[in-house]
Amino acid sequence: MIAASLLLRSFWDLFKVPPGFNPDRVMAIHTWLPGPNDPTADMYRTATQESVLLREILRRSRTLPGVEEAAIGDVAALPLGHNRGDLEPLLLIREGLETKANEAPLIGGSIVSPGYFHLLGMALLRGRLFSDHDLEDTPQVAIINEAAARTYWPGQDPVGQRVRLGLSGWSSNDGSTERAAREGWTMIVGVIADARTESLADAVTPQIYRSVYQRPFKTLTVFLRGQLDPSLILAQVREQVQSVDSGLPVFHAETLDDVLSSSLSVRRFSMEMVAFFAATALLLAGLGIYGTISFVVNEQKREIAIRLALGAQRGNILKMVLRRGLGLAAAGVGLGVAGALIFSHLMAGLLYGVSPTDLPTFAGVTLVLTLVALAASYIPALRAMRLDPITTLHSE
Repeated sequence: MIAASLLLRSFWDLFKVPPGFNPDRVMAIHTWLPGPNDPTADMYRTATQESVLLREILRRSRTLPGVEEAAIGDVAALPLGHNRGDLEPLLLIREGLETKANEAPLIGGSIVSPGYFHLLGMALLRGRLFSDHDLEDTPQVAIINEAAARTYWPGQDPVGQRVRLGLSGWSSNDGSTERAAREGWTMIVGVIADARTESLADAVTPQIYRSVYQRPFKTLTVFLRGQLDPSLILAQVREQVQSVDSGLPVFHAETLDDVLSSSLSVRRFSMEMVAFFAATALLLAGLGIYGTISFVVNEQKREIAIRLALGAQRGNILKMVLRRGLGLAAAGVGLGVAGALIFSHLMAGLLYGVSPTDLPTFAGVTLVLTLVALAASYIPALRAMRLDPITTLHSE
């Protein structure tokens, strides 16, 4: 019961935690661009080529019934709806720090279009957001979250700082320093508030966002906000996208509310299972105490009848039987609390925002079990109080 109560409180706290983005009335629809083996045959090889397609998809998506806003991002831009491996780890080389590329810290990166942060309600704290004028042939720009600002520019304003970003697979043997240098500088132009886009339970990790009009990407997610019909939106978006390029697949429309709910599914299942077994244990405890007290009362009917015959008050008989039931409950509570103290520390990794030794939880469960013990003892006690001493003694 204590384990279930801790999980219930943990799940409730996790459910109430602000994610840092607004999933209300947002749909996500997935697509990908072809990647032919021959790069020269790729229609969307550069960001400039790809941006023509993306701008047209966004323009057409905004004309759909009920759509208020539209944006595009890579697969990692879907909050709570991607694997950790989808958040491309990038080497972060900061200007002014002598750092070898293969020794640089890693930062999670994703690629989004202008309008992404406003659509998801992710607040801008400093600087600016991406604009339609951030193009492949203009200076490279990026936006970081608060966690990245705290981690890599503590006590400083990161806006205006320059970094070089490289793939984490580079090594010193393949000229990573030179390759990172060839990537050129990317300027930090904005800082957004932290959002729990990887996990509601874990601390926010440093992230950097780049403009999709400057960095092409093949696997994309179209974000739409508005009064949308989930049963129709996928077909509507597919029609608009394929009217631009008939070869592009469009699939798997989902609401961000569903994505958020799915991210809690493992914890929800664990909570439900433990809660079920705890309820079963509570029922068995009540039945066990009832059966034990009933047996004791039946074995001591003669003693109770003699007490009543000698003038014992029936209220005293009731108290005596209830006291025995509470004695059993107290012993069970003592052993249960000792076991719970051990077990709750073992399950600490499943808890969020709740101490494994949370006093209100331990006290609440103890009170509930005591009340169940009283209720289970009351019926045999009532039966003992109503014994007819003469009839009972004659029958004995």
